Amino acid sequence: MSVTVRLTGLLVVLLIGVVLGLQTAERGISKVSGIPEEKAQAFYIKKVEQGQMEIAVMGKQVQTADPNKMVNYVSRMGLTLGGTVKSGAKTFVDWIGGFFEP
Repeated sequence: MSVTVRLTGLLVVLLIGVVLGLQTAERGISKVSGIPEEKAQAFYIKKVEQGQMEIAVMGKQVQTADPNKMVNYVSRMGLTLGGTVKSGAKTFVDWIGGFFEP
């Protein structure tokens, strides 16, 4: 595997970890401070009405002309990322398993 692909994979994993960490820290701070439930600032998706969604990333509202197009785009990205992580994990397990083959 080329260095660029490895670096890109590591950066994607790092970005996901940062976003998940921000969400976890935000929930913990709100529990400790006792502030009523507010919109999350890291990543927020809320169904508003009749299938429309409100999406915010890092506190900025993401809007498109067609909300269904945005949701489908996010869904496709998630499926692609999930497939990539799955195949990467399988490759990693096969590589580790190669050390134990007779």
